[in-house]
Amino acid sequence: MTLIPESFKSKAGLVLTGGGARAAYQVGVLKAVRELLPLPEKNPFPIVCGSSAGAINAATLAVFADNFDAAVGRLLEVWENFHVHHVYRSDPVGIARVGARWLAAIMLLSRTSPASLLDNSPLADMVSRSLDFGRIQESNDKDRLYAATSTCSGFS
Repeated sequence: MTLIPESFKSKAGLVLTGGGARAAYQVGVLKAVRELLPLPEKNPFPIVCGSSAGAINAATLAVFADNFDAAVGRLLEVWENFHVHHVYRSDPVGIARVGARWLAAIMLLSRTSPASLLDNSPLADMVSRSLDFGRIQESNDKDRLYAATSTCSGFS
């Protein structure tokens, strides 16, 4: 009988694509997976990969890799209460500020072009406030998470 080392055993991976509507749908699928598991706290996906909005879901799963039930609960809480002001500054001052930067760039009054059409700092703030990224390494050290990746692009 040959014993297979733990590091050679197969590991399930989860790839979460980008797109806000797709990312919300992903959470519904994760909820269904959680309900099918005999031990919903045990992480069924030791490898998580995400792109764009899927990267936020993947990061949440990685941060809470020690408790899949809690990870899915956190994702449900976020997506059930999600509004446009959580992603972009949609207040008149925020929109006016971005508009002024674009106008200055178009009129060649500014040497730098705005990075995006809208100010998405609320999303960055929400992610940094709600996810303790240090927990990813802890979960990896405790063999609850094998790997986590995220792919995001910026075009300037």
